[in-house]
Amino acid sequence: EASPLSLYVEGFRKHLEDRGYAPDSVRWRLRQLAALDRWLHEHRLTASDLDDSCVDRFVAARQAAHRTTFVAVANFSVPIAYLRQIGVVPPKITPLDPTSQILEQYRGYLSTERGLVESSIVANMRVADIFCNQRTLRLEELSAAEVTTYIAALCARSSIGWSKKTVTALASFLRFLHVAGITTAPLAAALPKLTGHRPHVPCELTQSDFLRLLDGCECASDVGLRDRAILTVLWRMGLRRGEVAGLRVDDINWRRGEITVRGKGNRHEVLPIPTDVGEALVHYLHEAHRRVPAGCRALFVHVRAPEGAMSPTGVGDVVARVADRVGLPPMGAHLLRHGTATQLARVGASWLEIAQVMRHRSLAVTVSYTTIDPAWTSELARPWPGAR
Repeated sequence: EASPLSLYVEGFRKHLEDRGYAPDSVRWRLRQLAALDRWLHEHRLTASDLDDSCVDRFVAARQAAHRTTFVAVANFSVPIAYLRQIGVVPPKITPLDPTSQILEQYRGYLSTERGLVESSIVANMRVADIFCNQRTLRLEELSAAEVTTYIAALCARSSIGWSKKTVTALASFLRFLHVAGITTAPLAAALPKLTGHRPHVPCELTQSDFLRLLDGCECASDVGLRDRAILTVLWRMGLRRGEVAGLRVDDINWRRGEITVRGKGNRHEVLPIPTDVGEALVHYLHEAHRRVPAGCRALFVHVRAPEGAMSPTGVGDVVARVADRVGLPPMGAHLLRHGTATQLARVGASWLEIAQVMRHRSLAVTVSYTTIDPAWTSELARPWPGAR
């Protein structure tokens, strides 16, 4: 008689191998599946009986028997995720309370009505979630006084930069509540205007610093080739880390020498590929872009299990790790973007040209990206009326 999960063992093994798990890790995960399979068989349960409560009972039984392995629900996250993916385990359904339902509606609003990319949606949702969770009253009862009190308390314990970001995200949520008819008044108007100048971003990253970063990539390894390509794209094209993480192999038009970038506001823009960027990408794709999970078309992928597309945080970690390795100050991916703008200014590019490369809608933002001699901004200043 076949055990409940015996039909899925080979599929699970292939699933793990396709995602780059080491042989020892594959064997360990298969042992987890086997332990769960034996328990189901002993209790005359079938694969269709397997759900979260079933896993909880299984783990509790192992704990009661003083077992030393597989004694936490988290130990079975990988096999359960696989069984759920292929439809053996039912999807995890969490009943939504009224506030959670509103938050899910807000997520849809940000995606469909506002056209935000996933990273921006996550950032806005985080602010809305924190705001909702600290309340005990229904959102329909929200008042302007409560909004003002919340922001005042936030500003007292947060930096001006973080406070401004929170106010911006909260204004979006409050506008949604009014548009959706959840609140009767436009409470976004109750948010205070925060004082404080736009912070100037110092950027002393030079071409020689960038070359040091490249030298810190071990090109004999897959990781080094990938990191070198990422750094080159960041520096030469001035992309944001989220834009780099979102690049797909299909976005590259090799014949035309162009690449499609998914920018802020879900804008798709076609950019020319500089020669050195193209060379770095070709080297990476030919030598290091392997063992990619089936169906994954991401340009930059993890090289350790579980393999798959890199996240924006992963792209930033590449910069931070290599900078530390070569002895440069701590930095993230955005510092390379600021450095790109500064280098363009130093070689004589106009502000309009720099703004086009950075894909800024405001020249004021472009100026804030650079560390330059103030005299370089003279072309942006209008002459004083009556001056000679």
